[in-house]
Amino acid sequence: MTGNPYAQALDGLQLDDPVVAFFDFCREREQVRMRRDSGAAPPWSADPILQNGRFLNVFREDDRGSKAIARFTADLGPKLSDLVQALFFARWCNKQTSLDSLSPELLLQPSELRQALESLPDPPWCNVTAYPVEPVRWRGLLYSRLDTATTLFAELKEQISEAIVSGEGDVIRATSAVNSMLGMDNDFPIFMAIIDLADRRPDIVDPASPVPTGIGAVAYLDRLQQHLGLDNHQQTAEQMIKLQPHYWPAAKRGFQPIDIEYLSCECRKYYSYVNGTKQFSGKNRFHPNAGARLLFDITASSPAQTQSQIQVIAGGPCSGKTSLLQALAAAGHRVEPETAECALQQGLASGRSAHEQRLDPVQWQRHIMTLDHQLFDQLPSDELLFTDTSFIETLVFGRRAGLEIGPNLDQWLRCKRYKRVFFLEPLDHYQQSSVRLESRHLAQQISTEIKSTYAQYGYDVIAVPAGSIADRLDFVTQFISTES
Repeated sequence: MTGNPYAQALDGLQLDDPVVAFFDFCREREQVRMRRDSGAAPPWSADPILQNGRFLNVFREDDRGSKAIARFTADLGPKLSDLVQALFFARWCNKQTSLDSLSPELLLQPSELRQALESLPDPPWCNVTAYPVEPVRWRGLLYSRLDTATTLFAELKEQISEAIVSGEGDVIRATSAVNSMLGMDNDFPIFMAIIDLADRRPDIVDPASPVPTGIGAVAYLDRLQQHLGLDNHQQTAEQMIKLQPHYWPAAKRGFQPIDIEYLSCECRKYYSYVNGTKQFSGKNRFHPNAGARLLFDITASSPAQTQSQIQVIAGGPCSGKTSLLQALAAAGHRVEPETAECALQQGLASGRSAHEQRLDPVQWQRHIMTLDHQLFDQLPSDELLFTDTSFIETLVFGRRAGLEIGPNLDQWLRCKRYKRVFFLEPLDHYQQSSVRLESRHLAQQISTEIKSTYAQYGYDVIAVPAGSIADRLDFVTQFISTES
């Protein structure tokens, strides 16, 4: 399969009977779940791969996300379009803590739903690196994940329901019909919402419907197909379902085609570790009660600790950083603008709105992290200068997008030290703009996270009270002159 990064994951692996191996994995992974649910202390398996790797449960209904979706939609009435909207919202969100904090009644009030999401203590979405949900294109306009979940599904729930019904019970046809409306390159969240619908409304979507093969399952399904002497993956899934009573008679329920497909993906992951083509690092490594995160790191080096003369003007959105830095520049000081602001302005100059540039938060934050590291790594250490934020703020926004910095970048942050961090307290007035997209509540939340992260890296921030530009300029310049 062209463009499949997992296509060669099992190349060279000696697997005498992939059917036996499939059910061996299922039985042991199910035992891990049962031991964990019983309250037993880890490790829940003697298998080092199951101890260290991240794997889904054997039965989808046992996953935290699926349980949260079931709770979120449990009390909905009989109207199909309401259930469809709730399931699509839930799969766009796909985060247990968020769904457990929300009432499905909010789906009828998009502005209140958006406010509720932004009021949550953590980012509202399941980690985008583990569960990517790309923008939707509807009638020539791009909708972000947030806009789609809160507003567009409320508008389109009847049309989406009609598209699903047009599939006549077939998951593949229903997914295709919905995606013909939404125009996504990766239709996986659509597919998952329709699978959820099959569990609740088998009269609308057949739970035993054939399903498409995802790129992660191809390598193992190919092994099974060849071993069984069959023609395609659909036949392979049907045969594996027939074989289940022989190989795993004690299973709590029978498999459906969706189970064979996604468990083949899990087997591909497991036997990739056996084959040495997958490593226990980054988002692959299992940490109890922690989500998967995508690692971002720099080339390894051994930097000596350097105390620079960099004076950071920090703070949350709309705290007045830009205005103060302009005043510092006018007073003759060297000022470095914020990396993200520069990137956004360049995009605006080329005709791309800030909303469009940040539609893919992972891609955007990786880009900003790269640019920001280059900036701070190259700035002189012996020259007094002011910067609009620092890599600490970039780290905060990266974490909110699901990125985790690696050990080399962490070491660099601890070695290249800023002289001072002036933290601007929020201003009384707050206005969103073409580049400032955060609500006031979210801006305050981000401000708190930034302060906390500076403390984690050993900085005692200097609080700059809210006030006029002149008062703040006087505060900073007097502090430098008396403390230098």
